[in-house]
Amino acid sequence: MFGVVKIGTALFSQPDKVEDLKKFNSSFKGNLAFVSGAGTQAKAIVDGYRSFNFSEGFLDQLGIELTHVNARALARIIGGVYCRDFSQIDANKLRKPVTGGQIPGQSTDAVAAELADFLGADVLILVKDVGGLYNQDPKEDKGARVIHTLGFDELLSYVKDDTRAGHYGVIDNQAIQVIRRSKIKTHVVGPEFDFSSGTLIN
Repeated sequence: MFGVVKIGTALFSQPDKVEDLKKFNSSFKGNLAFVSGAGTQAKAIVDGYRSFNFSEGFLDQLGIELTHVNARALARIIGGVYCRDFSQIDANKLRKPVTGGQIPGQSTDAVAAELADFLGADVLILVKDVGGLYNQDPKEDKGARVIHTLGFDELLSYVKDDTRAGHYGVIDNQAIQVIRRSKIKTHVVGPEFDFSSGTLIN
């Protein structure tokens, strides 16, 4: 069993959740590779620079570098190895490799989906602070409910028209396309790794 795990805001804004990550990491029956997101603080930095009228591509590149800062820290936390790109991950895939963003214009959800496809992973796990995919935005609608099971084609309802550096919706458009194309079994969960309360895309 090989899995790819995307860790983002859910961990970097809640350091107390690190123990849940460590527990999952040690209990997983197989090997894992990790992709680190930017986190709330990094997104705030990127948004702050937006006032200088930098291009979205330049802001994306800043965000990518910040994800690699987090990736280095995450590798230290889990006893893994930091890797700059996919080729380094492939060479270290049994050593808990950790990377960050790769290409401007897409989030680390997309990177994780592409990495899962590249490695032929059995499962992709997207860790979100909201703990799943909902029928409405749970941050705006208190009555929103988790959709526990979702088909690959149903993912298209989460495609977002308006994206910008650091803001790609609950799941990145490119990630949706890769997951659909390659039919990657995907779990969207919270930082507690409670799969029963999250969303399975299958």
